[in-house]
Amino acid sequence: MPAKPRKPAIQSSPPAEAATPVNGRRRLMQAALRVGAQKRGLQALGLRELAREAGLNPNTFYRHFDSLDDLGLAIIEELGRDLRTTLRGIRRTVSSVAEVSPRTIEFVFDYARANPEGFIVAVRELHGTMPAVREALQRMIADVAEEMVEDVLFLDAAPGLELATLREISIAVVQQVFLLTLDYLEHPERREQMLRRTVRFIDMLFAGALTMQTLKVESLADMLALQTRPK
Repeated sequence: MPAKPRKPAIQSSPPAEAATPVNGRRRLMQAALRVGAQKRGLQALGLRELAREAGLNPNTFYRHFDSLDDLGLAIIEELGRDLRTTLRGIRRTVSSVAEVSPRTIEFVFDYARANPEGFIVAVRELHGTMPAVREALQRMIADVAEEMVEDVLFLDAAPGLELATLREISIAVVQQVFLLTLDYLEHPERREQMLRRTVRFIDMLFAGALTMQTLKVESLADMLALQTRPK
């Protein structure tokens, strides 16, 4: 079993301490997650509503953030940093290639269960109306994908696969898993099935890429044509 996902510094439960500059910033981030998870995006947040949820004076928002974009970037940075740190910990405990995909995917899904507001907000913002936040999410996905690349290389899980192809697959996998977290949260009765299907999806991607590279083809159509070519 993977290590139990820890809640990041921006967990959604409101702190009880007085609003010092540091925890005032954090309280706004926590409030944004709680309210943002109920709305269609961070852009829909009102500063008064946000400050009220955080238990702060509305005028204090600009002591901590320049804009809602700035707030969103802080949330994504915190989420990404926590994910990458814990994934590195998993890498140190995996002893075989067969463990990599199941343990990593199970961890990400369990992490989403432990931090639902963060994932709900992040997945929505991936296609939201705040360009800076969308770009930050894409960078986070790319960073987590690079962690996956390092795992595959370290364990020699796809021997001989070209690095450029490995990076393409890793980004596709991280994007898919990231998007699946909402279904995972909303449908507990399908969680085991989703985990198995996601692991199979990853296995098929790597198997297909290795086969195409071995056959020296660039597409499925080329591979099928090669198989049907008269001998």
